Amino acid sequence: MELWLKSLRISWGNSVDTSLPGVLALWHADLFAATAAFRSSKMVAFISPSGDGEILAKIASDLGYQVVRGSSSEKSLEIRKALKALQRGCFCAMALDGPKGPAGVEKPGTRWLAEKAKVPAWKIEVRYGAHFTLRSWDKAKIPLPLSKLTVSLSYL
Repeated sequence: MELWLKSLRISWGNSVDTSLPGVLALWHADLFAATAAFRSSKMVAFISPSGDGEILAKIASDLGYQVVRGSSSEKSLEIRKALKALQRGCFCAMALDGPKGPAGVEKPGTRWLAEKAKVPAWKIEVRYGAHFTLRSWDKAKIPLPLSKLTVSLSYL
């Protein structure tokens, strides 16, 4: 895993002012790339309590993320932990398309969290070099070793 991460060539495209804490919003398809790109940022990752979420939670935790397990679609009280982290000045990452999709369809959880915490929300956009796409509901993209990723942020 560490070799794969070190092999990725990550560059930053257009960006926005991230000097204040906020919510980083991403599509499920970009989870692997975003997790790799922000691995040294020590942010809070809001991850589903599902079986797939368990795998991502382990990876994220190993990479230094503070993991909060919960689901905004299930009216989870765990989202309050993410809210408190934002209020303490941390960044929080969560999927725009919720825990179950459909893929690429925005759910209200990300905007709700940003509004409650009174912080900005940014959408992560990833352009991929060599990668493959899983046959999963979210069509997750896995960057191949030595591939290039261009990560951009825009206001949500």
